Amino acid sequence: MGFTVDESALALSLKQDSAQGYYKALQKELVNNFNIKLLTFTKINMLERRAKRLFSSDEKSYATGGFKPIEDNTWTVHVIEQQQIFIAHKHSELKKVFFDHELIAKLGLGSVINFPIIIHSNVIGTVNLLAEEGAYLNSELFALEKLTPWLAISFLCD
Repeated sequence: MGFTVDESALALSLKQDSAQGYYKALQKELVNNFNIKLLTFTKINMLERRAKRLFSSDEKSYATGGFKPIEDNTWTVHVIEQQQIFIAHKHSELKKVFFDHELIAKLGLGSVINFPIIIHSNVIGTVNLLAEEGAYLNSELFALEKLTPWLAISFLCD
């Protein structure tokens, strides 16, 4: 694999005053390997059954902060309980699991990768990549796996 991580840039961004600066550094690393039209980081709290958006590359459509309830659906089983990556390639697949599928479609998005971050057997958050339909059909997830330690750190920035 030709994927490399600029660990010195990530380490430097961690030392800065802004958590958003660290998220931006992670975004740069991810954009080097994936087609991303929307990137969000969502912190998961299963004890309270709610999620909080920590970062969004589109603050107008998906602002950071606030909480939303975690629904009981096939996405929750797949990502939270089974701790598996969720990949959808068409809007019709997103419609089945995301209450905000209409906004997603309005933004021209139809593919998603939800990458769970797991610490001590618990999903603490998800890194969410979205793009147009079919964007992730042949995605190589090695880049996400290689970035996992750096992505996990991002959930400590809240």
